[in-house]
Amino acid sequence: MYSIPQPHLQALELLGNDMVDDIGFSPIRIDKGSIYSLVIGSDGETLKVTSDDLGGHGISFPFPGPSSCGTIISDRWIGSWANVGIRKAFMGSFPLYEKWADADEQTGKEEDVKSPYISNTAIWTRELQSEPIVMCNVGENLVFSCLRTGIYMIDSEAREIWRSPYPVWRELEDVAHIDSIVSMIHIGNELYCFTSSGGFSIISDSRGIEKSNGILPNLPGKVHRVMYDESSGWIVMLHGRNVAFLSDLFAKPELMRVPGPVLDAIPVSGGWVWTGWRHDGIMRREFSSGEISKKTFPRDEIGISILGNRVLTNSGTWSELLPSVSF
Repeated sequence: MYSIPQPHLQALELLGNDMVDDIGFSPIRIDKGSIYSLVIGSDGETLKVTSDDLGGHGISFPFPGPSSCGTIISDRWIGSWANVGIRKAFMGSFPLYEKWADADEQTGKEEDVKSPYISNTAIWTRELQSEPIVMCNVGENLVFSCLRTGIYMIDSEAREIWRSPYPVWRELEDVAHIDSIVSMIHIGNELYCFTSSGGFSIISDSRGIEKSNGILPNLPGKVHRVMYDESSGWIVMLHGRNVAFLSDLFAKPELMRVPGPVLDAIPVSGGWVWTGWRHDGIMRREFSSGEISKKTFPRDEIGISILGNRVLTNSGTWSELLPSVSF
Protein backbone atom coordinates (compact mmCIF):
# COMPACT_ATOMS: atom_id res chain seq x y z
CA MET A 1 0.00 0.00 0.00
CA TYR A 2 1.25 3.45 -0.77
CA SER A 3 0.02 7.01 -0.65
CA ILE A 4 -0.28 8.84 -3.94
CA PRO A 5 2.29 11.65 -4.17
CA GLN A 6 1.22 14.84 -5.93
CA PRO A 7 4.37 16.93 -6.28
CA HIS A 8 2.84 19.37 -8.78
CA LEU A 9 -0.12 20.28 -6.60
CA GLN A 10 1.27 21.15 -3.19
CA ALA A 11 -0.61 24.46 -3.24
CA LEU A 12 -3.88 22.61 -3.75
CA GLU A 13 -3.82 20.06 -0.97
CA LEU A 14 -7.51 19.90 -0.18
CA LEU A 15 -7.44 18.42 3.28
CA GLY A 16 -9.60 18.98 6.29
CA ASN A 17 -13.06 18.13 7.60
CA ASP A 18 -14.83 21.45 7.05
CA MET A 19 -15.03 21.41 3.25
CA VAL A 20 -18.18 22.22 1.33
CA ASP A 21 -19.51 19.10 -0.40
CA ASP A 22 -21.70 20.69 -3.07
CA ILE A 23 -20.97 23.66 -5.36
CA GLY A 24 -24.64 24.15 -6.30
CA PHE A 25 -24.52 23.52 -10.07
CA SER A 26 -23.44 20.95 -12.68
CA PRO A 27 -19.79 21.48 -13.70
CA ILE A 28 -18.25 20.78 -17.09
CA ARG A 29 -14.57 21.40 -16.25
CA ILE A 30 -12.08 23.17 -13.96
CA ASP A 31 -9.61 25.72 -15.34
CA LYS A 32 -6.74 25.26 -12.90
CA GLY A 33 -4.37 27.89 -11.52
CA SER A 34 -1.61 27.96 -8.91
CA ILE A 35 -3.83 29.61 -6.27
CA TYR A 36 -7.30 30.16 -7.70
CA SER A 37 -9.00 27.66 -9.95
CA LEU A 38 -12.26 28.24 -11.78
CA VAL A 39 -15.10 25.74 -11.91
CA ILE A 40 -17.12 26.16 -15.12
CA GLY A 41 -20.81 25.24 -15.12
CA SER A 42 -23.11 23.89 -17.82
CA ASP A 43 -25.37 26.97 -17.64
CA GLY A 44 -22.61 29.59 -17.66
CA GLU A 45 -21.76 29.52 -13.95
CA THR A 46 -18.20 30.22 -12.81
CA LEU A 47 -16.94 29.61 -9.29
CA LYS A 48 -13.51 30.60 -8.00
CA VAL A 49 -12.16 27.98 -5.58
CA THR A 50 -8.99 27.68 -3.55
CA SER A 51 -7.35 25.05 -1.38
CA ASP A 52 -9.01 26.68 1.64
CA ASP A 53 -12.45 27.17 0.15
CA LEU A 54 -13.91 24.47 -2.11
CA GLY A 55 -17.31 26.13 -1.87
CA GLY A 56 -15.82 29.12 -3.62
CA HIS A 57 -16.26 32.85 -3.52
CA GLY A 58 -19.74 33.14 -4.97
CA ILE A 59 -21.15 32.03 -8.32
CA SER A 60 -20.97 34.53 -11.18
CA PHE A 61 -21.98 34.60 -14.84
CA PRO A 62 -19.32 36.47 -16.88
CA PHE A 63 -20.97 35.25 -20.10
CA PRO A 64 -24.64 34.57 -20.89
CA GLY A 65 -23.81 30.89 -21.42
CA PRO A 66 -21.14 28.27 -20.70
CA SER A 67 -17.57 29.14 -21.60
CA SER A 68 -16.28 26.99 -24.45
CA CYS A 69 -12.68 27.14 -23.19
CA GLY A 70 -10.55 29.13 -20.80
CA THR A 71 -7.26 29.32 -18.95
CA ILE A 72 -5.71 31.13 -16.00
CA ILE A 73 -2.71 33.38 -16.64
CA SER A 74 -1.14 34.97 -13.58
CA ASP A 75 -3.83 37.12 -11.94
CA ARG A 76 -6.59 36.75 -14.54
CA TRP A 77 -8.85 34.23 -16.25
CA ILE A 78 -9.35 34.42 -20.00
CA GLY A 79 -12.40 32.67 -21.35
CA SER A 80 -14.54 32.47 -24.48
CA TRP A 81 -18.21 32.08 -25.30
CA ALA A 82 -20.10 31.64 -28.57
CA ASN A 83 -23.45 33.24 -29.43
CA VAL A 84 -25.00 30.70 -31.77
CA GLY A 85 -27.87 33.00 -32.65
CA ILE A 86 -25.68 35.68 -34.24
CA ARG A 87 -22.83 33.29 -35.18
CA LYS A 88 -20.17 35.21 -33.32
CA ALA A 89 -17.79 34.39 -30.51
CA PHE A 90 -16.48 36.54 -27.69
CA MET A 91 -13.38 36.46 -25.51
CA GLY A 92 -12.85 38.26 -22.24
CA SER A 93 -10.18 38.66 -19.57
CA PHE A 94 -11.32 38.81 -15.93
CA PRO A 95 -9.36 39.73 -12.76
CA LEU A 96 -9.09 36.76 -10.40
CA TYR A 97 -8.85 38.88 -7.26
CA GLU A 98 -12.04 40.87 -7.80
CA LYS A 99 -15.73 40.04 -7.62
CA TRP A 100 -17.30 39.70 -11.07
CA ALA A 101 -20.56 41.30 -12.12
CA ASP A 102 -22.91 39.06 -14.08
CA ALA A 103 -23.26 39.45 -17.83
CA ASP A 104 -26.16 41.72 -18.74
CA GLU A 105 -27.18 42.81 -22.21
CA GLN A 106 -28.14 46.24 -20.84
CA THR A 107 -25.18 47.13 -18.60
CA GLY A 108 -25.24 50.91 -18.96
CA LYS A 109 -24.59 53.61 -21.50
CA GLU A 110 -23.44 52.28 -24.83
CA GLU A 111 -20.10 54.08 -24.67
CA ASP A 112 -19.37 52.51 -21.27
CA VAL A 113 -20.03 48.90 -22.32
CA LYS A 114 -17.07 46.79 -23.46
CA SER A 115 -19.46 44.24 -25.00
CA PRO A 116 -23.22 43.88 -24.61
CA TYR A 117 -22.74 40.14 -24.06
CA ILE A 118 -19.98 40.11 -21.44
CA SER A 119 -19.77 41.20 -17.81
CA ASN A 120 -18.47 44.76 -17.49
CA THR A 121 -15.96 43.46 -14.94
CA ALA A 122 -13.83 42.28 -17.87
CA ILE A 123 -10.40 43.88 -18.24
CA TRP A 124 -10.84 43.60 -21.99
CA THR A 125 -13.18 41.91 -24.45
CA ARG A 126 -12.88 40.91 -28.09
CA GLU A 127 -15.42 39.89 -30.70
CA LEU A 128 -14.28 37.02 -32.93
CA GLN A 129 -15.57 35.59 -36.17
CA SER A 130 -14.72 32.02 -35.18
CA GLU A 131 -15.08 30.29 -31.81
CA PRO A 132 -11.95 29.42 -29.82
CA ILE A 133 -11.91 25.69 -29.13
CA VAL A 134 -8.81 25.30 -26.94
CA MET A 135 -6.47 27.62 -25.01
CA CYS A 136 -3.00 27.32 -23.51
CA ASN A 137 -0.90 29.76 -21.51
CA VAL A 138 2.71 30.36 -22.56
CA GLY A 139 4.19 32.33 -19.70
CA GLU A 140 2.21 35.58 -19.58
CA ASN A 141 0.88 35.08 -23.12
CA LEU A 142 -2.13 33.16 -24.42
CA VAL A 143 -2.29 30.78 -27.36
CA PHE A 144 -5.69 29.73 -28.68
CA SER A 145 -7.02 27.86 -31.67
CA CYS A 146 -10.16 28.69 -33.64
CA LEU A 147 -11.84 25.86 -35.50
CA ARG A 148 -10.23 25.37 -38.92
CA THR A 149 -9.13 29.03 -39.12
CA GLY A 150 -5.80 29.25 -37.29
CA ILE A 151 -3.74 29.33 -34.11
CA TYR A 152 -3.01 32.68 -32.46
CA MET A 153 -0.77 34.04 -29.72
CA ILE A 154 -1.73 37.23 -27.88
CA ASP A 155 -0.27 38.97 -24.85
CA SER A 156 -2.14 39.59 -21.59
CA GLU A 157 -3.67 42.77 -23.05
CA ALA A 158 -4.98 40.98 -26.18
CA ARG A 159 -2.30 42.34 -28.54
CA GLU A 160 -1.49 39.84 -31.29
CA ILE A 161 2.04 38.41 -31.27
CA TRP A 162 1.70 35.90 -34.12
CA ARG A 163 -0.80 33.81 -36.03
CA SER A 164 -0.26 30.42 -37.61
CA PRO A 165 -2.32 28.52 -40.21
CA TYR A 166 -4.51 25.70 -38.96
CA PRO A 167 -2.45 22.49 -39.21
CA VAL A 168 -3.13 20.13 -42.12
CA TRP A 169 -2.49 16.39 -42.24
CA ARG A 170 -2.60 14.67 -45.63
CA GLU A 171 -3.53 11.39 -43.95
CA LEU A 172 -6.57 13.03 -42.32
CA GLU A 173 -7.96 14.83 -45.37
CA ASP A 174 -11.10 12.67 -45.44
CA VAL A 175 -12.06 13.64 -41.86
CA ALA A 176 -10.78 17.23 -41.87
CA HIS A 177 -14.35 18.61 -41.79
CA ILE A 178 -15.05 16.88 -38.46
CA ASP A 179 -11.54 16.89 -36.99
CA SER A 180 -10.54 19.60 -34.52
CA ILE A 181 -7.76 20.45 -32.10
CA VAL A 182 -8.63 19.14 -28.63
CA SER A 183 -5.46 19.87 -26.64
CA MET A 184 -2.50 22.26 -26.72
CA ILE A 185 0.49 21.71 -24.43
CA HIS A 186 3.49 24.00 -23.95
CA ILE A 187 6.77 22.13 -23.48
CA GLY A 188 10.10 23.96 -23.51
CA ASN A 189 9.95 26.34 -26.47
CA GLU A 190 7.36 24.36 -28.41
CA LEU A 191 3.59 24.00 -28.59
CA TYR A 192 2.11 20.54 -29.14
CA CYS A 193 -1.34 20.56 -30.75
CA PHE A 194 -3.47 17.38 -30.87
CA THR A 195 -6.65 16.70 -32.85
CA SER A 196 -9.55 14.35 -32.18
CA SER A 197 -8.37 12.08 -35.00
CA GLY A 198 -4.90 11.67 -33.49
CA GLY A 199 -2.98 14.22 -35.53
CA PHE A 200 -0.30 16.26 -33.76
CA SER A 201 1.57 19.39 -34.80
CA ILE A 202 4.67 20.82 -33.09
CA ILE A 203 4.89 24.61 -33.37
CA SER A 204 7.57 27.11 -32.34
CA ASP A 205 6.27 29.23 -29.45
CA SER A 206 8.29 32.27 -30.56
CA ARG A 207 7.12 32.57 -34.16
CA GLY A 208 4.23 30.15 -34.59
CA ILE A 209 6.00 28.17 -37.32
CA GLU A 210 5.22 24.46 -37.60
CA LYS A 211 8.35 22.37 -37.02
CA SER A 212 6.89 18.92 -37.61
CA ASN A 213 3.68 16.92 -37.46
CA GLY A 214 2.49 13.33 -37.37
CA ILE A 215 -0.25 10.89 -36.40
CA LEU A 216 -0.44 9.10 -33.07
CA PRO A 217 -0.14 5.38 -33.86
CA ASN A 218 -2.62 2.56 -33.21
CA LEU A 219 -5.26 4.44 -31.25
CA PRO A 220 -8.56 2.52 -30.91
CA GLY A 221 -10.79 5.60 -30.79
CA LYS A 222 -11.14 9.37 -31.09
CA VAL A 223 -9.00 11.56 -28.84
CA HIS A 224 -10.76 13.56 -26.13
CA ARG A 225 -7.74 15.12 -24.40
CA VAL A 226 -3.96 14.77 -24.11
CA MET A 227 -1.75 15.58 -21.12
CA TYR A 228 2.01 15.41 -20.53
CA ASP A 229 4.38 15.19 -17.59
CA GLU A 230 8.16 14.99 -17.84
CA SER A 231 8.45 11.94 -15.56
CA SER A 232 5.12 10.28 -16.35
CA GLY A 233 5.07 10.70 -20.13
CA TRP A 234 1.90 11.15 -22.19
CA ILE A 235 -1.67 10.17 -21.37
CA VAL A 236 -4.16 10.13 -24.24
CA MET A 237 -7.79 10.16 -23.12
CA LEU A 238 -10.05 8.55 -25.69
CA HIS A 239 -13.77 8.48 -26.33
CA GLY A 240 -14.99 5.03 -25.39
CA ARG A 241 -13.44 2.49 -23.05
CA ASN A 242 -9.72 2.91 -23.59
CA VAL A 243 -6.95 5.16 -22.35
CA ALA A 244 -3.46 5.22 -23.86
CA PHE A 245 -0.03 5.95 -22.37
CA LEU A 246 3.08 6.81 -24.40
CA SER A 247 6.71 7.37 -23.45
CA ASP A 248 7.07 9.49 -26.62
CA LEU A 249 4.80 10.44 -29.50
CA PHE A 250 6.31 7.91 -31.88
CA ALA A 251 6.24 4.94 -29.50
CA LYS A 252 3.64 2.20 -29.50
CA PRO A 253 0.96 3.19 -26.98
CA GLU A 254 0.31 1.19 -23.83
CA LEU A 255 -3.47 0.67 -23.89
CA MET A 256 -5.72 0.07 -20.91
CA ARG A 257 -9.37 -0.94 -20.95
CA VAL A 258 -11.47 1.22 -18.61
CA PRO A 259 -15.18 1.35 -17.67
CA GLY A 260 -15.74 4.58 -19.63
CA PRO A 261 -14.04 7.74 -20.93
CA VAL A 262 -11.27 9.29 -18.83
CA LEU A 263 -11.95 13.02 -18.29
CA ASP A 264 -9.06 14.34 -16.17
CA ALA A 265 -5.75 13.12 -14.79
CA ILE A 266 -2.81 14.15 -12.64
CA PRO A 267 0.75 12.80 -12.77
CA VAL A 268 2.11 10.70 -9.93
CA SER A 269 5.51 9.11 -9.48
CA GLY A 270 5.96 6.85 -12.50
CA GLY A 271 2.43 7.19 -13.85
CA TRP A 272 -1.01 8.78 -13.76
CA VAL A 273 -4.11 8.90 -11.60
CA TRP A 274 -7.36 9.79 -13.32
CA THR A 275 -11.11 10.13 -12.98
CA GLY A 276 -13.89 9.68 -15.50
CA TRP A 277 -17.09 7.89 -16.36
CA ARG A 278 -18.11 6.12 -13.13
CA HIS A 279 -14.57 5.20 -12.14
CA ASP A 280 -11.16 6.41 -10.97
CA GLY A 281 -7.95 4.72 -11.99
CA ILE A 282 -4.20 4.52 -11.65
CA MET A 283 -1.32 3.41 -13.87
CA ARG A 284 2.12 3.26 -12.32
CA ARG A 285 5.47 1.92 -13.53
CA GLU A 286 7.82 0.50 -10.93
CA PHE A 287 11.24 2.06 -11.52
CA SER A 288 13.15 -0.92 -10.10
CA SER A 289 11.47 -3.68 -12.12
CA GLY A 290 9.88 -1.77 -14.98
CA GLU A 291 6.60 -3.55 -14.31
CA ILE A 292 3.37 -1.62 -14.91
CA SER A 293 0.54 -1.76 -12.40
CA LYS A 294 -2.97 -0.73 -13.47
CA LYS A 295 -6.18 -0.61 -11.52
CA THR A 296 -9.62 1.03 -11.65
CA PHE A 297 -12.02 1.83 -8.82
CA PRO A 298 -15.78 2.25 -9.34
CA ARG A 299 -17.61 5.43 -8.37
CA ASP A 300 -21.32 6.13 -8.49
CA GLU A 301 -21.04 9.32 -10.49
CA ILE A 302 -18.92 10.79 -13.29
CA GLY A 303 -15.64 12.36 -12.22
CA ILE A 304 -15.33 15.65 -14.12
CA SER A 305 -12.03 16.97 -12.79
CA ILE A 306 -9.38 16.53 -10.10
CA LEU A 307 -8.20 19.27 -7.76
CA GLY A 308 -5.59 18.20 -5.24
CA ASN A 309 -6.85 14.92 -3.75
CA ARG A 310 -10.51 15.68 -4.54
CA VAL A 311 -12.72 14.77 -7.48
CA LEU A 312 -15.50 17.08 -8.64
CA THR A 313 -18.40 15.00 -9.95
CA ASN A 314 -21.01 15.80 -12.57
CA SER A 315 -23.59 16.51 -9.86
CA GLY A 316 -21.38 19.23 -8.35
CA THR A 317 -20.18 17.31 -5.30
CA TRP A 318 -16.60 16.84 -4.08
CA SER A 319 -15.40 13.36 -3.21
CA GLU A 320 -12.10 11.82 -2.23
CA LEU A 321 -9.58 10.68 -4.86
CA LEU A 322 -7.87 7.44 -3.89
CA PRO A 323 -6.21 8.36 -0.56
CA SER A 324 -4.20 5.16 -0.83
CA VAL A 325 -3.99 2.31 -3.30
CA SER A 326 -3.03 -1.32 -2.80
CA PHE A 327 -2.04 -3.81 -5.52
